[in-house]
Amino acid sequence: MNTYSFETTMKFKNRGDMEKAEDWISANIKGLWALEFLGMQEEMSVDTGMRNNVLKVLFKFGRKEDFERFRNEYVLGKPTMPQKAAAPRAAAKPKGFFARLFS
Repeated sequence: MNTYSFETTMKFKNRGDMEKAEDWISANIKGLWALEFLGMQEEMSVDTGMRNNVLKVLFKFGRKEDFERFRNEYVLGKPTMPQKAAAPRAAAKPKGFFARLFS
């Protein structure tokens, strides 16, 4: 049985937005994940008074790291943490006569 310990709910304006999130997860998440469509909800804009339908989706993750990455990078739009720069390599030693001969 699959175990999902980390969950978050999101609202999307249309199906295309939900599919973008699913594509992002497929490309970036390493562990178990699932999504559950909860339904549609009608919301009214305070500014315009217009009613819009939004899709409510529950995202589930098996790993805390995956959940946090989704929340930080996709939901909040924070850039990824830069990877540690590799230590500078020592200058390559010039090849000697025999090294050049046998390479």
